[in-house]
Amino acid sequence: MSSILTLVNYSLILLFCCFFCLISAELHFTYETEKEIDKDTIYVDDTLRFFVYSSNTTSSNIICRKFYPEIIQLLRVSQNDEKATFAARGKRLGEEYIKCSEEANDAEVVIVPVVVIRKPSLLDKVFPIYVTSMVLLLNIVFGTEVTIRDIRFILLRPKPLVAAAICQFILLPPFGLTVARLLEYEPDVALGMLMVACAPGGGNSNTASFLVGGEVPLSISMTFFSTAIAIGAMPVNLWIYGRFVSGDPNFSPENIPYLRLATALVFIVIPVGIGMILISKVPKKTMKVMRYAKPVVFILFLVFISVAIYRSLFAFQFLKVKDYFGACLIPVGGFILGAIGAMVMRLRVSQIKTIALEVGMQNAGIVISMTLVVFEQPKADLNSIMPICIALMTSAVSIPFYILHFIAYKKVPSYKEVCIENRQAQLRERESFERDVTVLPDEEHLETSLEGEQSFSAKN
Repeated sequence: MSSILTLVNYSLILLFCCFFCLISAELHFTYETEKEIDKDTIYVDDTLRFFVYSSNTTSSNIICRKFYPEIIQLLRVSQNDEKATFAARGKRLGEEYIKCSEEANDAEVVIVPVVVIRKPSLLDKVFPIYVTSMVLLLNIVFGTEVTIRDIRFILLRPKPLVAAAICQFILLPPFGLTVARLLEYEPDVALGMLMVACAPGGGNSNTASFLVGGEVPLSISMTFFSTAIAIGAMPVNLWIYGRFVSGDPNFSPENIPYLRLATALVFIVIPVGIGMILISKVPKKTMKVMRYAKPVVFILFLVFISVAIYRSLFAFQFLKVKDYFGACLIPVGGFILGAIGAMVMRLRVSQIKTIALEVGMQNAGIVISMTLVVFEQPKADLNSIMPICIALMTSAVSIPFYILHFIAYKKVPSYKEVCIENRQAQLRERESFERDVTVLPDEEHLETSLEGEQSFSAKN
C-alpha cells in the first residue's frame, strides 16, 4: 500500500513539473530598427517597435507595463502564437523600462529599455556660433572702457576683488545648497543648482554693469579672476557640498571642464585687449562708434534671451513652480550677498552695483558643459535643466534693473548726481593713484643725478 502511495506522489510531482513547464515560458525581445548601436534610443515624437517572443507556443497574451506614465506612449500592435508587437512613441526626455510578461503568468518577466532623447536641430548648431560672436563683440566694447592703468589700479587696490571672491566662493555655495534642501529638490535638480552656485561669474555681468552704470574695468577684472579662482575653488566647494545632494557615482569634481575654464579666460583677455588697443590708437573714431554701443548691446542681449528661451523649450515641461522660484532665488540671493559684502567694505554705489551683479550672475555655461562631460543622453539634458532655468531667470530678473536704472537716471536727479559723482570719484582715484605710484625709474634716476650735481656744485 505504501509503495502505491509513493508512486502516486511521484506521479503527481512529475505531472506538476510538466504542467509548470507548459505554462512557464522564457521571454525575450528584439527591436525593429536598422541601427547597429543605441537600438533602444529614439527622439521625442518618434516611434520604436519591439517584439516580445515566448518559448511557449501555448502561452497567453503578453502584456507590457510602463514604470513612468509620461515618458512614452505604449501601444500593442499585434499578437500571435510566435510574438507580440508593441510600439513605443517618445513623449518627453527620459529613460523608460517596460516590464513585459504573460497575462496568465507573471513569473517570467523581460525588461525592455527605451531611451528618449532630444532631436538636434539647426538652432543647436547656429546658436553657439551667435553666442561666441556676441561674447567676442561685447568684450571688445568693454575693452574700450578699460586701460592698463585701470587694471593696475584694481590689482593694487584689491578690496572690491576680495569682497566679490568672498561672496562668490564662500557665501554663495552654501546658500545654493540651503535653497535646494529647503525646496526639497530631487538629487539631479539639487546638484544642478549647487553646481551653478559654485560656478564663477559670467560674462553677462560685464554687460549688466555696462548697462546700469557700473564700473566695467572692475567687472571685467572680477570675471577674469573669479574664473581663474574657480579652477581651484569649484572642485573644493563641490567636494564639500556635493555629498549632501548627489550620490551619483558618475559625478566627481574631476569631471570639471578645466579646458573650458581656460578657454573662458582667453575669451576675456583677447577681445578686451583689442578694445583697449582701439581706444588708445584711434580714440576719436572709436568714441564715435561707442555712442551707439548701449542700445546695440541691449538688443543683442534681448535676442540672446529670446533665442535661449526658444531653444530651451524642452526644459519647461519638466519645471514646476518651485523650480522657477528656486531658479530666481540664486541670482537674487547673489545680488543681495554681493551688495551686502560691498557695503560692509564701504565701497561706493557704482562698485556695489558691479559686485552685486558679478556675484549674482553665474557662468551657467560652465555647468552645462560639465553635465555634457559627466552624463550620457538623456541624463545630460535632464541634469542641465536647472542650470538652464537659472540662466534664463537670471536674465529675466536683471531686465527690471536695466529699466529701473534707465528711468531713474532720466527722471530722478539725485540718482543721476550719484552716478556722476561715482564716475568722477573713480577718475579722481585713478589720478591720485597715478601721482602716488607712477614715478618711472629713468625719471627717478634723473632726479637723483640732478640733486647730486647740485649738491656737488654747492660744495665747490
